[in-house]
Amino acid sequence: MRRLIAAALAAALCAVPLFASGADGGIYIGAGAGRGHIEENAVGFDSNGTAYKGFVGYRLGALPIVDLAVELGYTDFGHPAQDTSLGPRVEYKLRGATAAGLLILPIGPIDLFAKAGGVRWSSERTINGTASNRNGTTALVGAGIGLRVWRIGLRAEYEYFDVKNIDRADMLSVSAVFQF
Repeated sequence: MRRLIAAALAAALCAVPLFASGADGGIYIGAGAGRGHIEENAVGFDSNGTAYKGFVGYRLGALPIVDLAVELGYTDFGHPAQDTSLGPRVEYKLRGATAAGLLILPIGPIDLFAKAGGVRWSSERTINGTASNRNGTTALVGAGIGLRVWRIGLRAEYEYFDVKNIDRADMLSVSAVFQF
């Protein structure tokens, strides 16, 4: 059994250079879906919706230990809704354009990354049919893990959006990425 485990580990280590070739710099695009969570304590709202995102970025790939990337994107939190504990039905629409920098630690075919940037958001809160709109520009932060095989990748990430008048807006997503 130990020999089998040792052989599997040796084969995995030999395969790392084949997969790591996707770490070269360049333009990439991606799209993903996940769970968008919005919480506003003032009206007793705490709900999830199906969220979507699309992004385009440029990975520098020039540094020996870490990579840097810049990314522009668009995120839509879907339409979370619920009957609140205070009585009325509350619905949210939250979406926005994002710009972020990524610090990437490539470990063979695996990328660990952190991101920070800003989001230009717009929200619509509807309480029993009466809508109110807000918009602004605030910060976003996130972290994730990616898997690259040549120019195709998958990544899972968590992002937190600092949206005014909302106590919590965050997103868990899985994205497909293609690097040119």
